[in-house]
Amino acid sequence: MKEGMGLGDIAPGLIVRHTNRRLGKLDACEASERLISGRISFSEFVDQVGEEYRELLDFMMDNDLHPGRPEEVLFCIECHAGLCDRTLLRSQLECLYRREKVG
Repeated sequence: MKEGMGLGDIAPGLIVRHTNRRLGKLDACEASERLISGRISFSEFVDQVGEEYRELLDFMMDNDLHPGRPEEVLFCIECHAGLCDRTLLRSQLECLYRREKVG
């Protein structure tokens, strides 16, 4: 983060990987919205909703993708994920954007 920037000044598109913030319990819909908008990290999202999106989040971190850009994530899934992983990753991405539980 640039010197002099506050937390409210974080640029869109920045991937937040981990913080030491303490969030109250969020429902899955609110947690998804906050992840997509970049207001919570991947690890905070997992803390809120559990491990059901783990493969997708790992894939996005490994490929430096932002959850607020679903078309880019989908493109990378098609180009870089193994054939067996694509269906699972597509399903998790779809559920993330519909704000529902995987499965």
